[in-house]
Amino acid sequence: MTGRFRNWLDDRLNNLKIKKKLFLLYFYCMILPLVLTDAVIIGLIVKREYDTKQETSRGIVSAVKYSLNSAAEETVMLSKNIYFNKYINEFLNTEFQSTLDYYNQYQELLKDSLFDSSLGTSNSIIRMYADNDTIVNGGRFWRMESVEEEKWYRDFMDSGQNMQMYFYYEDAGPTNPSPVKKLSFVRKLDRYKRNKYNKLLRIDLDYNAINQGMTMANYGGDVYVCSETGQILLSNTGLGNSSQNYSNISSVGYRSGEYTDRMAFYGQELTIYVMPYSSGVGEVMIKSFPILVLMLLINVLFPWIFMNALRRNFVERIGFLSRIFNYSVEGRLEEIKNIHGTDEIASLMRNYNIMAQKTNSLIETVYKSRLKQQEMNIARQKAELLALHGQINPHFLFNILENIRMRSVLKQEYETADMIEQLAVMERQYVEWGTDMVTIGEEKKFVEAYLRLQKYRFGDRLSYSIEIQKECADYKIPKLSLVTFAENSCVHGIEDKAAKCWIFVKAYRQEEKLYLEVEDTGSGMPESYLYYLRERMENANIEMLREKGRVGVINACLRLKMQTDGNIHFSLESEKMVGTIVTISAPVKYFREGDKDAEGTVSR
Repeated sequence: MTGRFRNWLDDRLNNLKIKKKLFLLYFYCMILPLVLTDAVIIGLIVKREYDTKQETSRGIVSAVKYSLNSAAEETVMLSKNIYFNKYINEFLNTEFQSTLDYYNQYQELLKDSLFDSSLGTSNSIIRMYADNDTIVNGGRFWRMESVEEEKWYRDFMDSGQNMQMYFYYEDAGPTNPSPVKKLSFVRKLDRYKRNKYNKLLRIDLDYNAINQGMTMANYGGDVYVCSETGQILLSNTGLGNSSQNYSNISSVGYRSGEYTDRMAFYGQELTIYVMPYSSGVGEVMIKSFPILVLMLLINVLFPWIFMNALRRNFVERIGFLSRIFNYSVEGRLEEIKNIHGTDEIASLMRNYNIMAQKTNSLIETVYKSRLKQQEMNIARQKAELLALHGQINPHFLFNILENIRMRSVLKQEYETADMIEQLAVMERQYVEWGTDMVTIGEEKKFVEAYLRLQKYRFGDRLSYSIEIQKECADYKIPKLSLVTFAENSCVHGIEDKAAKCWIFVKAYRQEEKLYLEVEDTGSGMPESYLYYLRERMENANIEMLREKGRVGVINACLRLKMQTDGNIHFSLESEKMVGTIVTISAPVKYFREGDKDAEGTVSR
């Protein structure tokens, strides 16, 4: 997987210009790491600040809960003492005969030490209510009818609870000269079942003392204890003034992401909001923002300026070198002048100058002279090839052959007429040199015509087989090349052997090579002549055609070598009185396709 990715990356980078590569280097190796590093550092600072605030907020909430629960537990214990005090219960159930009677029994109750111990020594205001109409309102005992219209009473009775802590704002009345915030603990006095009257206990806690305790606690943040409706019941920010009505939490700009917690406070669900003071890190960052921006610009601009200088140094010099490679004056490579520096590009320019000098020298001393020599050789070979074509032109005229053939037909000498027709086919191929290339299928017809003529000559002594692979029939080869090897087999193989002989002509393809084979079962050839002919076939050239003697095989080999640019192999094997086989092999790409009009196998 890694190697595949590396190859993909190399392919992409190889197609990018150096300018883009340098930009990618600047972005991925400078800008991106800088941004990621700064983002991580800032993220860690912000997270640390957040974690510190959360930890501080949890500590503040725990302290607030402890403070409220401590004040509440003291009040609950006080209410419990009163709840179990039978003297107070009997006093509230007593039907007094007169105001004087009420006063006398009230004084007796005050003398009872159990009464004083039940009330405790706290600063809380204690009031007990009963629906006993003989009670005189005042002090700690009141008739129930005096509070039945007050909101706290109605809310408590509607709640159905036996005890409840209740925050409320009480308007001016008999018990207080001005409106005031209050925190009261209300409890039913129903301990004894034989009660004649309904009784209620209300203990007013010292709201100012509780609120001042929160202010003096130095929590390290703004704290708001709110009701379920969002009213701020207690706070250390100055909103806890007892003479002002309760504010809503939305009025203090509380943000939704700040720390909150809930607590059950004797029948009331309270929500504690905490906004801890900042540790100062954020303020320092804000104050240092101009310096941070300046440092960021320095970290970005300085490398950019230096990268631009590198880009100009690389791109302009390499671009100049590229243009020099594409520029030449009258076939000569232009040399670079005024090379500055000692880096790799300067070294490449100097090496280019050395190469240009050697190349210019090579062009002058070798290339042009060889080009002229090749032009002369090509012209000479064309002339010699035309002369070669002239060597094999027949000395007969087709009209004479046609007259003889028609004369034989009239005399019903059909065999002779057929021989003359095959001869005419052969001679026509010798004469028609509009092109030197024919398909193997067409060449098969020439070979068959020649071998049929030879069969008239040798009779039953000669049999032949021509096998052309169907896909090879359209490949083109030099005209009369196979006929030449077939003729050589007849002349040098069949004539000297009295026994019956065969000639096999094959053309087939194996993988990406074309194979041409001509085999005879004639008299064979001596080993010395075999080596001689094999060497001449492999090294056939124009000079050999100027030699006296038979040059047909050399002619065919030379034309095949020219067709394949020398990428051809000739194999010659022979054994005395056994036969000879010639195998020619060359890549298929050198043979063009022609008309698909030849196929199959011919045997005679």
